[in-house]
Amino acid sequence: MRARIRPAVAKAKISIVRYLNAVPLAWGILEGPQAAFFEPIHSTPAECADQLRSGAVDIGLIPSIEFQTIPGSKIIPGPAIACRHRVRSVLLVSVAPLWDVRRVACDQGSRTSIALARIIFEDFYHVRPEFQLAPPDLAAMLSQNDAALIIGDAALKFIEEHERPDAEKQKPFLKAGPEPLYVFDLMERWKVLTGLPFVFAFWAVRKGFKDKHVVEALKESRDYGLQNIGAIAAQYSERLSVKKEFVEEYLRDNVYYHMDSACLEGLRHFYDRAARVGVIKSERPLEFL
Repeated sequence: MRARIRPAVAKAKISIVRYLNAVPLAWGILEGPQAAFFEPIHSTPAECADQLRSGAVDIGLIPSIEFQTIPGSKIIPGPAIACRHRVRSVLLVSVAPLWDVRRVACDQGSRTSIALARIIFEDFYHVRPEFQLAPPDLAAMLSQNDAALIIGDAALKFIEEHERPDAEKQKPFLKAGPEPLYVFDLMERWKVLTGLPFVFAFWAVRKGFKDKHVVEALKESRDYGLQNIGAIAAQYSERLSVKKEFVEEYLRDNVYYHMDSACLEGLRHFYDRAARVGVIKSERPLEFL
């Protein structure tokens, strides 16, 4: 039975990530009954965090690392963008083995993926490459660097082609010579390193926001999205110019939308490792609305 949620006096301003993997969480807000409760703003993951930090929005779908840097923010329990095996949308693409990488160009859209990459390099390969922010143009990123971190829709479009390799399509990404690209799914590396799921993003509220009715509304928005994966895949496959079956498989099998106890353990472990490699100064305990 659908929970009854009283309307707020004013719609809560909510910052929604514009990437495909966020769409099921927001589907009820964008296309369903939860639209009555929210005023949506479409942003990159980093922008979502900045808007929440400044108080420009009440709620944001923030990269998980950003919770550590936004004073007074609280996590909305339940919905999340997480993964329990390979994710396919957070990729490290390299022209050299990872232990030889010295410079990494990073998509500036998400700081969590950069933090994860730093942990993987330091704890898995025992190297500390230089990270530089760059627009998500893979050919340009690899022309000046040993590796590139790409996320979201750009990563999905690349991996869809990589899983059915086309030598002609790979040529622009190669510095020189016939050697193929090295492609690494960072979630797979995290799983080998820790054995735990990884939480990439979750809803959080700004300091001072106290309306707990949004908790049920956002759970229902997620559930509405998961019930309509086929419709989402049909719409977004056309937008992204990838096969509908690929989008549907990604949303059903690669992304996990529930912040369960295993995901919470993975999240705490991520924060612990992030503090140890210097991504954050100290670990802030989880705090929920």
